[in-house]
Amino acid sequence: MKVLVVGKGGREHAIAWKLSQSEDVKKVFIAPGNDGIAIENKCECLKIESIEEIMNFVKNNNVDITIVGSEEYLAKGIVDKFEESNLKIIGPNQKAAQLESSKIFAKSFMKRHNVQTASFNTFVELKDALEYSKKASYPLVIKADGLAAGKGVFICNSYEDSSQALNELMKEQKFGESGKKIVVEQFLKGFEASVFLLLDGQNYKFFNVSKDHKKLLENDQGPNTGGMGAITPHPDLDEKLTKVIFQKIINPTIKGLEEEGLLYKGFLYIGLIIENGDPHVLEYNVRLGDPEAQSMLYLLKSDFIDVINDIKKERVNTTNIEFYDGLSFCLVLSSKGYPFSYTKGERITIKPGITSKIFYSGVKKDGENLLTDGGRVLSIVNKADTLEEVRNIVYDEAEKIHFESKYYRKDI
Repeated sequence: MKVLVVGKGGREHAIAWKLSQSEDVKKVFIAPGNDGIAIENKCECLKIESIEEIMNFVKNNNVDITIVGSEEYLAKGIVDKFEESNLKIIGPNQKAAQLESSKIFAKSFMKRHNVQTASFNTFVELKDALEYSKKASYPLVIKADGLAAGKGVFICNSYEDSSQALNELMKEQKFGESGKKIVVEQFLKGFEASVFLLLDGQNYKFFNVSKDHKKLLENDQGPNTGGMGAITPHPDLDEKLTKVIFQKIINPTIKGLEEEGLLYKGFLYIGLIIENGDPHVLEYNVRLGDPEAQSMLYLLKSDFIDVINDIKKERVNTTNIEFYDGLSFCLVLSSKGYPFSYTKGERITIKPGITSKIFYSGVKKDGENLLTDGGRVLSIVNKADTLEEVRNIVYDEAEKIHFESKYYRKDI
């Protein structure tokens, strides 16, 4: 089989790497990919980015199936365009992709189907949002309606905080069109969990649940990021809580998707916050997470192309999913200054003897040198029987990787 993966980050590297391990996969193309992914066996990065270019490549090179990693392509309707041309693709159509591309669409869906989530209000006018914020109870959460690479969420402790966030989003348009409409919601305190389901358009299957770390700084302080690390399976989830998640979150979500004709072929990521043992949905994402994908796929024992084929053939409920025992731990190394401004072009050096897997996110080659080329530069992933053991391995090996502005959280 020939497979194409759409995207360019660490998640896409993990997907491509896992697919390349299958005997049934002859070649993995990544569009556009990055120079770190190109190092992998069977993998070739394509310097193409538009949906039209990707479709033409798939047609001209007899690619069997395309897997979309990046949410931006899903929001732009890549699946609709592929399906119109009878090309096989894994991901939601543009309508279902609104579960991620519009916070207002997602929250309204949750409300309609009694999926437990924080109480909320939506605004399209800055003056109305500011007026509401004057009278609101704090803390509260302000979210950009559209895609913002995980950075469009503001936890506000005062009217001054909310006024600043609202002006950045709606007046200064920090995230462009994404911030023209906003959600203001109740602040919930607890721990987060990332639940992943496989969907085939008819059926679903539980995949795994990870612990993500979205805040930039230790002790969950600082601005939101795309994610600074992940642990799989989630170390704080027990059987009792998992049952509650199925009852209050997963079952009504699936029922709602069925009723509204939104079930699709792909991955559904449900971002939760657990407050006093009670789960609430923070967000839906309609693809694998980053860095959760790196953590989960490293731990996956099953042949990933078999899982993809079962999604394609609408038999995901019977697919065999096995993970290795123990836990996997993913640590993101970023450039200082991320998620705001940061330096690019720093040389990356890696000492020999690293046993962990490195997934590249923001890198480029210059001759024989690998240089930084993004906010999140790379992820280090390993697995062990205990969390303490795998943490020690990964943190030790993080010290063997050097670039001048290297930053990572030390408390994951």
